[in-house]
Amino acid sequence: MDVSVIGITAEAVEVYRYFLRNRGEGVGSVRQALGLDPDSIEAAVESLDRLSLLDLTDRHKVVATEPSIGIERLIERRLNELNTEIRRVLSARDAIATLVEDQKHGEAVTSVLDIERVEGLDRVRQRLDDLGFFSYKETLCLHPGGPLSRGAIETALPLDTRSLRRGLAVKAVYHPKALDDPLMAAYLRDVVGLGGQIHITEDPMDRMVIFDRSVAVVPIHPKESARGALLVREPGLVSQLVTYFDGVWADATDFRDYTEPSDDKPHLSDLERKVLAVMATADKDEIAARELDVSVRTYRRYVADLMSRLGAVNRFQAALRAKEENWI
Repeated sequence: MDVSVIGITAEAVEVYRYFLRNRGEGVGSVRQALGLDPDSIEAAVESLDRLSLLDLTDRHKVVATEPSIGIERLIERRLNELNTEIRRVLSARDAIATLVEDQKHGEAVTSVLDIERVEGLDRVRQRLDDLGFFSYKETLCLHPGGPLSRGAIETALPLDTRSLRRGLAVKAVYHPKALDDPLMAAYLRDVVGLGGQIHITEDPMDRMVIFDRSVAVVPIHPKESARGALLVREPGLVSQLVTYFDGVWADATDFRDYTEPSDDKPHLSDLERKVLAVMATADKDEIAARELDVSVRTYRRYVADLMSRLGAVNRFQAALRAKEENWI
């Protein structure tokens, strides 16, 4: 028999049954008859009184309510409570329409490109610091133009150190003009010494920083980086910027090779070496450019530069001299 669903405890049931069997007995007789401690008896008696199952007008002559009346009343009250709860639960369906509208609003917002505009150099630096702190894989950077300011270097070195010590890959490409400043050159040597990867290129490039290949930061205005930056999280755009970075990186020269060139080999980028390798074998510029995955115009520009540096009058002669000089 389980009547706990209508609020009657096991001890209260025993006390109630006692008074049903022993009409007119007092509260004091329960302890001796049931072997319960006084506190449990008192709690059970008070509970039965609240449930209207006992009449305690005279505690020395307790009257138990007839079960068909008392228990039925409690069942009816509990059913009313359950019906009220069911109606409350069903009323939650009314929230569906409102929540659907919120969903539609969210879909409309996310349909806009995920690009955040951050204005002011200080705010940009703070956001870069935050993005670098929460990155877990790598940081990719392109730095066109000259050296960083002393303040920028003092800010950047601790951030790079922290990232490298956390196991992140730091890859950055700089223009040779950056090396004109001894402080900047020392900074780059420190980064390389800590495990960072630095490349140098004379080719034009756009300023950007990419975190974990998922967030790209580019200037609002390409020639006025102090105005602010755009934080791009749109996957399609970030993917294109990563591809652009990878291309610039592949064509650039390692920092050590650029600053400490060997005696037997010239300063050549990876792409220049590939151009030399196909110059003597490709019948047409279009075929060579396609093989190198560059435009015909770019290929011809590299060929002309290499022929000039080798002092060759044609491409075949340039390829031969490159082998003789141990360029390839």
